[in-house]
Formats: sequence, C-alpha cells, structure tokens
Amino acid sequence: MTLENLLGPGPWPRRVATAALFLLPALALTVQSGYSYGAVLLLVGALCSAHRWPRLPQDRWTWSFAAIMLGMGILWLVLANPLEGLGGWDRPSKFALGIACLLFVSPVGPPPRAQFWGLVAGCAGAGAVALWQVYVEGAPRASGFPTGRTNAIQWGNLALLLGTMLAVQTIALREHLNRRDVALACIAVLLAFNASVLSQSRGGWLALLLAAPWGLYLLWRFFCRELWRTLAGAAIALLVLGAANHAVLAERWDIMEQEVLIYGTERAADTSVGQRLEHWRFAWEVGLEKPLLGWGMRGYLAEKEKRVAAGQYEPSILEYIYTHNEPLDMFIKAGLVGVLLLLLFYAVPLGMFWPTRARMAAYAGQAAEVRAQVLALRMAGVCIPLLYAGFGMTQVFFAHNSGIMFYLFMVMTTWSAVRGMDALYAGKGSAAAAA
Repeated sequence: MTLENLLGPGPWPRRVATAALFLLPALALTVQSGYSYGAVLLLVGALCSAHRWPRLPQDRWTWSFAAIMLGMGILWLVLANPLEGLGGWDRPSKFALGIACLLFVSPVGPPPRAQFWGLVAGCAGAGAVALWQVYVEGAPRASGFPTGRTNAIQWGNLALLLGTMLAVQTIALREHLNRRDVALACIAVLLAFNASVLSQSRGGWLALLLAAPWGLYLLWRFFCRELWRTLAGAAIALLVLGAANHAVLAERWDIMEQEVLIYGTERAADTSVGQRLEHWRFAWEVGLEKPLLGWGMRGYLAEKEKRVAAGQYEPSILEYIYTHNEPLDMFIKAGLVGVLLLLLFYAVPLGMFWPTRARMAAYAGQAAEVRAQVLALRMAGVCIPLLYAGFGMTQVFFAHNSGIMFYLFMVMTTWSAVRGMDALYAGKGSAAAAA
C-alpha cells in the first residue's frame, strides 16, 4: 500500500484534507485528544497556503458557517469565566482558527471513502478502548484515555455519534460494498454503541430518541422498500446490546428513577439528576428576569451564590459553572440572543447537509454508486448537528474541548467532501449547494 493509494492524487492540499477526513473519526476516541490530530493537520495546511485560500471562491453555505463560527467565538469570549484569565481565550481561539481551516479545506474536495474507513476505524477503536477500560482495567465506566481523567459523558456521546454516522453511511452504501466490508462496518457500529453504553452516559440515549423522527423520515424517503428490514436490523442490534449490558442498563435506569423521585419529593439536589433539575430550575427562573441579553458569566456566578445563600436553591449547583443544558446555559448567560446564535450553530450545518430533492435530483444522471455516496455523506453530516442538539439537553457540550473540536472539524471536512462531489458530478458545487 503506497501513499498514493492512501491519500489519492494531488495536489497536496487535497491529500492533507483526505488525511484529515480519515484521521478525525479514526483517532477521535482511540487515543488521548485524538480528534486534534486531523485538526492540527488542517491548520498546518491552512498556514502553509495562507497566500492562496483567502482568494478562492466560496459558496454561501461555507460563508454562513464561517459567520456563525465567528459569532460563537465572540460569544464565548464575552462569556469567558473571569477566573480563567488568559484561559478565557481558549474557546474563542478554536473558532477563529477553525474559520481559517474551513476556508482552506472547503474547496479541496477529498475523496469521501476516506471518511467511511475513518469511521470504521474510529468506531472499532472506541469499542476496543471501552472493553479494555471496563473489563481489563476494571474502570467503573469507559471514558477514553487516560483512564479516569477524561469526561465519560463527552466520550460516550461522541462514540454514539460516530456509530450513528457509520450506520447511516453503511445503509446508503450497502449495495456498493462487498459483504466483508458491510459485516466489518456493522461490527464497528455495534462496538461504538457498546462503548456509549459502557460510558454510562444517559444523555446519549435521549439524543438518539430526539433524532429518531428525522432519521425515520430519511429512511422512509430514500429506503422505503427496505424500511422494515432496516428497522428490524436496528432492533436486533439494540437487543444484543441490551442483553450484553443488561446489568449496567438496569442499574442506570433504576438510579435515574430514584433520583427523579427524590428530587420531586424532597428537593434533594445532591445527585446527578437532582443537580441537573435544580440547575435547570435556577437557569429558567433567573433567566426570565433578564431574557434578552442574560446575566453574563460574572452576573450568573454572583447571582447563583447570592440566591443559594438566601436558601432559594440547593448548594449543589455551586459545584459547576455550567447548567448541564446548552440552551438554558445560553439563556441565563446571554439571553435570547445567545439562544438564537446557538440554534443557528445547529441549523446552518443541518441546512448545509440536508438531502433536499433538488440536491439529489442534480445527481439523477449519475451512476447509482455516485448517488449513494453523496447521500451517505449528507446523511452522516445531518447526524452531527442533530445529535449534538440532543447531547446539549443534558450537557453543555461546547464548554468542552472535545465538543468544540469534533463539531467544527467534522462539519468542515464532511462539507469539503460534499462540495468535491458536487463539483465533479453535479456541475459547479455552488449551484447544487444553493438549491
């Protein structure tokens, strides 16, 4: 296997983008900060070609995503924790550098199969890490390396996202893959889902439930004849995972029921669920007092201490500076303006990738494999904002490095692959993307 086979033909920016398209999902959860390797590669490419990409034409969706990235970067700068000092520039800088990477990679068009095999490697790797941590190291829950020092919620939810992206790509490409590759992909999907279960991240289950109606609609629209077979396969997979992890699932469900009941009867907020419910109550009630622009980070922290001291809210909410709910966290700190920016941050990528009839009709004259490939890319891209929105219901996902990096760079590399296919098979990429 030569480098030419792995990265495809030049020029070098396309090879850099191809490597990033593979490495982002392949290493995301298998090694420490694995999502950063592909991102750093894109940043190096952007810096090395800074004389070139600012003059390249970009379509309106690329500019839209760049604009909302800029807005989110400014918002995170305004909402920086005053106790972090220079660390407050950490999140805004990721958005700023991400814009440069987006403008570099968007016109390049790497071959889409690089992402498929990256997802296979990433899902299998995440599954192997989870099995090792729980059954060999004896960790209470899978969380990625280094064991015990990473966030299990973030890691488990991203494993679920990788598995979902690979599942939809496999469904779309199944007729154009040999049986061995389909079997390998299915095993990798199960391993990723099992990794999510072993992380014991309950928010991922909610995200999958919230995304299900959108997924069912797309399955009905593009795979109507095989809808029941697909659903039966999904049900069998869930039964296998449930049976393999019955004790873990039953325990987590019982704990959740007990914590909800205790909070409802005794207002006890010293549990995982109780602390979230109390924080949500605080964010909603206090946020309504300044609904347009919110309290800001300083005002939020000061008001929380003040009201807890007055006995209005339980002391447990002082432990965290985030409310465990992305929209509510934006609402209390940045008001409706912040919530609108957050919703646009989900909506713009959803609009970029959604497989509209006009977009798919542009491929009507192409081979079945080409149509399947662009559908696979677009459906995988749709998974990113949909599941992230679900994850945000129980966790402030973008407060974490993994949440920001994975979202930004998976969106931009997937979009680059979509634009490359549009340029090759649907005329000019801008015409198909604008449809």
